[in-house]
Amino acid sequence: MEGQRSYEDILALAEALSPQDVSRLVCELSKFLHDRYGKWTDLQGVEEVREYLEWLRFRDSRHLDSRPKSPEEFLAELQEER
Repeated sequence: MEGQRSYEDILALAEALSPQDVSRLVCELSKFLHDRYGKWTDLQGVEEVREYLEWLRFRDSRHLDSRPKSPEEFLAELQEER
């Protein structure tokens, strides 16, 4: 039995496929993932999640008086949370 191939080897093989074989591979992988994990996700509500994450990023990158934090301040704050 052949050893497990690296990601780079598999990617090189996939990149060498014809467009028709790439299409077949995508269909097979999609079926495999659906069988293993069920429906991937319903995209409804993604915009609300994106807006929430952008708000968190904005909030965490600013001081209480709305001044932007320096990268050093931001990283120091992350270290304190640990």
